[in-house]
Amino acid sequence: MLLILAGLRSALLKHKPVNVLVKACLCSAAKADGDTTTNPGKPPQLAKKKWRKKFRNKPASNEHLPWEERLADSVTPLWRLSYDEQLQLKQKHQERILLQLSDQLLCGESTQHKALTQSSSPPRSTKLSFPLLPILPSPVRDGYRNKSTFSVNRGVDGNPKTVGFYVGTGKAGNIVCVNGDHLLNMPERHKLVARCYQDFLRLSALEPCLLFHNGGHWREVTVRTNAAGHTMAIVYFHPQRLTPEEIEVHKSCLVEYFTQGPGAICQLDSLYFQESSMTRCSHEQSPYQLLHGQPHIHEEVLGFKFRISADAFFQVNQGAADLLYRTVREMGLPNGAREGGGGGTLLDVCCGTGAIGITMSPRADRVIGIELIQQAVEDARHNAALNQIQNCEFLPGKAEVVLPGLMEVLGSTTDSGGPLTAVVNPARAGLHYRVIRALRNHSSIRRLLYISCKPEGEAMRNFRELCCSPDPHRKLTGEAFRPTVAIPVDMFPHTPHCELLLVFER
Repeated sequence: MLLILAGLRSALLKHKPVNVLVKACLCSAAKADGDTTTNPGKPPQLAKKKWRKKFRNKPASNEHLPWEERLADSVTPLWRLSYDEQLQLKQKHQERILLQLSDQLLCGESTQHKALTQSSSPPRSTKLSFPLLPILPSPVRDGYRNKSTFSVNRGVDGNPKTVGFYVGTGKAGNIVCVNGDHLLNMPERHKLVARCYQDFLRLSALEPCLLFHNGGHWREVTVRTNAAGHTMAIVYFHPQRLTPEEIEVHKSCLVEYFTQGPGAICQLDSLYFQESSMTRCSHEQSPYQLLHGQPHIHEEVLGFKFRISADAFFQVNQGAADLLYRTVREMGLPNGAREGGGGGTLLDVCCGTGAIGITMSPRADRVIGIELIQQAVEDARHNAALNQIQNCEFLPGKAEVVLPGLMEVLGSTTDSGGPLTAVVNPARAGLHYRVIRALRNHSSIRRLLYISCKPEGEAMRNFRELCCSPDPHRKLTGEAFRPTVAIPVDMFPHTPHCELLLVFER
């Protein structure tokens, strides 16, 4: 472990937050003689029980608590703990997940022969086979979210035009919508828009759409903001049987309220409207209609500017995203890669609006991004042009369809063009098997970075597929990867979640 971390030191020295963690981990490793566990010798099952006890940190039933506390317990379960305690819990949780991976790799268990549900069983080992660095704390702990979606439903007082967050479940039939003004992760601008939208609904002649089959029209509202304070609101609407002319009347009322009426206090830079009879739909299925203001807001990460569309993916915590992408950049490119290229080709799978590829582009010779959502691809191309980046190209389509053919082309162009590095940042569902197979079987990829917000879920299947022994029956014929270092980043203070960057090499 000491040798691995010593190799990482030079790549991370330029950034103090990461460098401090490397030093801390080196000292810890020297003291524990390679043991990365916080409590060596303690039974894994006891550690699991301790995690559960601390994570809950509240009574089994909180029905006696005020509605605000019930909501906080649901949305931000760790809000009662100090931030240091939150980080300790998350560190232990990530450690336990990775111990499970270490166990499976040491035992040689292949993906298809071990159910994902077994990944929640207690790990047999108390020692990781690769270093887990201390979690990188979020630079901002309160009001950090740059995107929030507020629901509409019956409030505690029975008013169906209440905007907030759900407490209860549909199965139990006890859903109540509670105002979120007290939530620690919500910025004031988001709370203000939610309050104004609620006031607008209560002035409107139309009913809210609580259940699609029961009629009603007004649905949830999404609020997006940037570090400069610019605000975008997206109102979702069920047309039911209204005519286009009738819908136009209510759209005009919405615009008037937020531009000339009481809602003008929100100072919206963009007001969007999407009408749909589906719970969720893309811009292609039902276009986002710009009713007022600018079509985009912009954000800055590591000195690069990014355009944010109504449905574009962007990390919800800008400060922590800055930290995450800086770490990815330091870990992703070969030692010695500096500004001006020399890092070979970077393959950015599930690239979104291009944030990772663009922030790494000065050190790479070429960046190729793949993204399913067409609007995100257009944003990524715009972002590259906005930052005068000329070595990035972004391809639309499903990664499992685009990547295999692309890998064949790259196979003939990377032999003399430097190394090929892959970065993947999939949704919680993980990567499609054909994507893993294409990455695994391409011998030019020596380093792969996997970013996951839920490593204990489907991502664990991907980890095993990358690292299991070659399996011709499943067409996993390439040399196996091995995890070399894991770095958690706290993207979501007051919740049990964080982002995990796992580096694989071969």
